[in-house]
Amino acid sequence: MSATQGSLAEEASRSEGEALQSGSFLERFDSTPEAEQWPLVRSWINNYPIPFFKELRESRPILRTPVCTLIARFDDFNEAVSIPNTFTVALYKPKMGDYLMAEDDTPMHNNEKALMMSLLKREDLPKIRELVATRAKETLDCANGEIDLVPNYGRTVPTAMVQEHFGLDGIDPKYLIKWSYWNQYDTFHNQFFHNEPDPEAIIQNRKRSNRWLGLYIGVLIARKWVMNKLGKSKDDVVYRILQVEPPEGVKFNILRQGINAGGLLIGAVETTSMAVSQAVEGILSRPEVFALAQAAAKEGDNETFDPIVWEALRFNPAFKYMFRTAAEDYTLAKGTARETTITKGETVLPLMLSAMFDSAAFDDPETFNPARPYGNSFHFGSGLHECMGKEIGRVMIPEMVKQVLLRPEIRALGSIDKDGGAVPEHYLLKWKA
Repeated sequence: MSATQGSLAEEASRSEGEALQSGSFLERFDSTPEAEQWPLVRSWINNYPIPFFKELRESRPILRTPVCTLIARFDDFNEAVSIPNTFTVALYKPKMGDYLMAEDDTPMHNNEKALMMSLLKREDLPKIRELVATRAKETLDCANGEIDLVPNYGRTVPTAMVQEHFGLDGIDPKYLIKWSYWNQYDTFHNQFFHNEPDPEAIIQNRKRSNRWLGLYIGVLIARKWVMNKLGKSKDDVVYRILQVEPPEGVKFNILRQGINAGGLLIGAVETTSMAVSQAVEGILSRPEVFALAQAAAKEGDNETFDPIVWEALRFNPAFKYMFRTAAEDYTLAKGTARETTITKGETVLPLMLSAMFDSAAFDDPETFNPARPYGNSFHFGSGLHECMGKEIGRVMIPEMVKQVLLRPEIRALGSIDKDGGAVPEHYLLKWKA
């Protein structure tokens, strides 16, 4: 979609949303011809998610559309994501291939995820936060008081962590950024229900990226394998992968090691960039919250600061929903008034953003509460496919936000610009250099 097309669509949706403020989303949905219902719902998800999801929770918490079914309440969200062999990640498979995240409750997924999580040591978290703080500060210091946060910070700082801590080194970081971007975009923003104007172009960009990524990973693994044999390894995650001695019967050969090394990149960069830009915008747009956050940042009070970041992201998370495919007929919310039978092959969207605004699990959910405990939040997903690097994300994202807010007289020069696409591409900030 071009920037012009995107802006026109957003303008139309804004006008529509203003008209609906005194009406009902569901009344409009029910009166819309079936062929137009899903595009209408998508526009509401993109532009008016909080009021739309509120109406769903109150009036129709399981909404069946001609394309997919939305799941709005906290309890139903948890039910759906807790039975992975019923609600599967089948739609990941054509995008991710043989990576563990494209599997459901299988031995390969469970064995490799357990191995990888054991290598992403929690003991490393203070060191990772310090590394991120250093690279973030260096980046901002070199920016001379103005930066486009998404390409020049949101993507570059986590890439530095990927290279220095994970060990995907020896290459210009711009290539790692590109490869991560197209893998993330194709998997999470280019499914059939996204209605991208040129989905095949995105697929080809992802395939091209993966060919280059595969070549790079092959060279990286060979180089580090030799260094390991020579006793010249250092302590990064790729070296740890090569030193793994899996339990008997667990296949973790050099091919599987390489695939998992590549997965470290795919999961770390683009999602971090989205979260950081959206958290910064959420804080800067609330003067009282910004003052509190900046004071905590200056004092180095992470216990106060970090929950502010997660609360900002509760209002605008990196992902508003998951998507799953029903492997069999299943009755969701059985025994309740909202009981719904999901049929085999049906696509469901468990709505993370909606679940995080359900008063059954969150006190006074529409109030921005800077002291709200992390608790039931779904910033890193939930269930079997919860992000295996979530503990790293829980220190990296707040630290990157903190370093931005420490800049004197920091302000935004506009809102986040998605350039007609699905993810943040630009966000201009200025401060007193």
